[in-house]
Amino acid sequence: MTAGPSILESFLSRNSVVEGTHLPLAHTTRSYNLGKISERNIISAGQCDVFLNDKLNYFFVGRPSYKYIAQGVEGAHWEFPSCFIFEFESIGDIKRIFPFDSGAFSKGMYPDYIKNIEIENFMAGNDRSYPSKIIGAFFESPLKYFMLEAKEQQRFVAEYSVGPRDAELSALHRLASDKSLYGIDDRRFTIEVQSQEDVDLKIKSPIAVIFPHQYLLDDELVGIIKDVWKSKIITYKTYSLNLDNIYGNIYSKVDDIYQGMGIF
Repeated sequence: MTAGPSILESFLSRNSVVEGTHLPLAHTTRSYNLGKISERNIISAGQCDVFLNDKLNYFFVGRPSYKYIAQGVEGAHWEFPSCFIFEFESIGDIKRIFPFDSGAFSKGMYPDYIKNIEIENFMAGNDRSYPSKIIGAFFESPLKYFMLEAKEQQRFVAEYSVGPRDAELSALHRLASDKSLYGIDDRRFTIEVQSQEDVDLKIKSPIAVIFPHQYLLDDELVGIIKDVWKSKIITYKTYSLNLDNIYGNIYSKVDDIYQGMGIF
């Protein structure tokens, strides 16, 4: 690990990078896991396969990122995503923040212009102000971040005086702007928040839980979500059983939540 603040941390500490609106945090998992979660009323931190000494829960700022199934393939409803939306401040014991999916980075899924830079240079510590600063610096607004519409390059370079030696910052901006990365999709610049906390859903109620419509037939599960977790239930249809369509449907549901909260 590098000593002192990372290059991204140093950038975010500039006076020109200001804190803005916090988006909620999304934790997305296979719907199969709803059974275990509802039995214990806890989303448990699991052994991380990247940071091997840590047990972590992974959250993404704003976006319901999920890629257990390859794009374009079909699957069963229990393989599809269930998404827990939390108030940003409700999740504690933050360990690390990254501007992308650290798992995808560690697997070499990103282009050469960024994957050949050490991941430690992109780690933003655990300062709660960093996610909104990242959004403001690279995307300008929460809505543009949600839509993955990065700032125009010349504006970004001029606004933050990005020079030839600021390779990490240029690489991040290029990653945010790179529309060719279909296989990596929105994870290429979705802010990742790692927490060491086991989330007790009886105490830290999700704003909403989104899952396939088949689970509405489970009266016990529905009762737990409504009466124990005090959360809103939102379902999505699985007509095609194709993740491409389902993923877009979930995004639409999350968009509606944020509009109802006055975020967009």
